Amino acid sequence: MKITPAAVTHTGVTTEAINATFGPTGASKHTITVPQGTKCEKLADDPSHSWVVSDLSFIDKKNNAFLYSDADIYGIKISVDLITDIKEIR
Repeated sequence: MKITPAAVTHTGVTTEAINATFGPTGASKHTITVPQGTKCEKLADDPSHSWVVSDLSFIDKKNNAFLYSDADIYGIKISVDLITDIKEIR
């Protein structure tokens, strides 16, 4: 579980189902399908202004604890081209 939540500047949702790969640097990666309409957030302190999935409810936490943990810790990055309904957080 994240110790300190990252600051975010915007929220949005995915435009379509997306196959995404994520995981720790230098280790094996996970590939998962992020459903259309999944909530995402734009990170404030990231120099690349990354969008990451904020709603991990599509991952079965009970049966996929390792996958869920890695998604929570490392984040599932999504291209801004695949985000819609963007709203600024004030």
